[in-house]
Amino acid sequence: MAADSDGLERLANYLGERGSYAAACDLLQRALDAERGVLGPDHPDTLATWHNLAHWTGESGDPAGARDQFAALLPVSELVLGADHPDTLADRYTLAYWAGKAGDPAGARDQFAALLPVRERVSGALDPSTLGARANVAHWTGEAGDPAGARDQFAALLPVDERVFGPDHPDTLSDRHELASWTGEAGDPAGARDQYAALLPVRERVLGPDHPHTLSDRHELARWTGEAGDPAGARDQFAALLPVLEQVLGPDHPRILDDRSLLADWTGKAGDPAGARDQFAALLPVDEQVLGTDHPRSLDDRSLLAYWTGKAGDPAGARDQFAALLPVSERVLGADHPDTLTIRHELAYWTGEAGDPAGARDQFAALLPVDERVFGPDHPHTLSDRHELATWAGEAGDPAGARDQYAALLPAREQVLGADHPRILDDRSLLAYWTGEAGDPAGARDQFAALLPVLEQVLGPDHPHTLATRGDLTYWTRESNRGELAKPSPAGGLAGPLED
Repeated sequence: MAADSDGLERLANYLGERGSYAAACDLLQRALDAERGVLGPDHPDTLATWHNLAHWTGESGDPAGARDQFAALLPVSELVLGADHPDTLADRYTLAYWAGKAGDPAGARDQFAALLPVRERVSGALDPSTLGARANVAHWTGEAGDPAGARDQFAALLPVDERVFGPDHPDTLSDRHELASWTGEAGDPAGARDQYAALLPVRERVLGPDHPHTLSDRHELARWTGEAGDPAGARDQFAALLPVLEQVLGPDHPRILDDRSLLADWTGKAGDPAGARDQFAALLPVDEQVLGTDHPRSLDDRSLLAYWTGKAGDPAGARDQFAALLPVSERVLGADHPDTLTIRHELAYWTGEAGDPAGARDQFAALLPVDERVFGPDHPHTLSDRHELATWAGEAGDPAGARDQYAALLPAREQVLGADHPRILDDRSLLAYWTGEAGDPAGARDQFAALLPVLEQVLGPDHPHTLATRGDLTYWTRESNRGELAKPSPAGGLAGPLED
């Protein structure tokens, strides 16, 4: 019977390694049941089979099931094998890993942090298993919401990797990848771009140009190129990467769909909204065929198709597409999901852009208390929707209401973003504009006079917003003296739809 179980395990692992996860789990469950009956529940071979069953459960797409099985296995391993046994430590490692994959990054971080000193004591500070635990502490620190902490930990780990493994070792290269990623997530997209640019030729030399890790680095280099302010560069890099991915993975692989979406989005951000719209229109039926209509990728691309439809000059089309998408998002994701609330924001915005400012105002007024409940009063989404509510109140014929809402919004935004942030300057411009529109031209004049030197310092004297503000100051100065000039548009304009 033990020999039969051993054969089942070998076959199960063979199937699992080739992607037949359900079959692997079925065979391992049969082997585990047999070993529990023949060898006993505490036999080391039984525990090893249980470990493998838990592992393939996670790989089959059930990380919570894997986490729960390892949580049940670990105390048995500690009792039977001892707390410092390699198999026990392996169970602790995989329990932490699957806890993170199951949606508890802080729990994973804490479990790896508790495991690390044990690994250092048992195996030594420079043992590969110890360095792997350090890498996981760093990774899950970032996933738990501290990207700067992850960046700093990987920066400290990398020279140890290079000394222990060598600069071309897969673990060293993996940690270089992580360092670059968390550098970007911590707010330094140019630093991430430069690190990926330095890493990529090493990956190509060591692994080859078509290796998945090399292609992943090309993807990240393109992404951070765009995030660093070069959308045309990102577009061109994704356009060059996509045919390679299609050759390696096939045209309908989910990774291909992700990169097609990014290519379309960066096409729009590089100044071609109609091109972005057309690419998303071509991509969406493929998403729905491969992934299903309710898959998050499909919903994201529907949202982006609607967005770029509006940016390409069809606000009514954008409004109608967001109106059709909203009930789907509410059903699939829930009414309070951030993506659903973003769709409500976009629907309200494009309603206004399509010629119904009162409708936009009313929709933002209904959305704002939900934002405050879900995100909190100082969250960027909440502040953005307060901005939009103020603007559309003014556009709907209530300049005094717009003025008062901007006056209340400005200190909250300054506290969160800082006095010189572009959105603060936009809000100051709009506050001044609606102050004048509400019948106080002298107040508008004084606010534009105070804003102008800030714009000159922050944006430069020849920036379009600076020039527009100078024109506004001239207008409201003369208006306050009852001069006659054509009425200007607000210098800041509308903030527009939420953008990532």
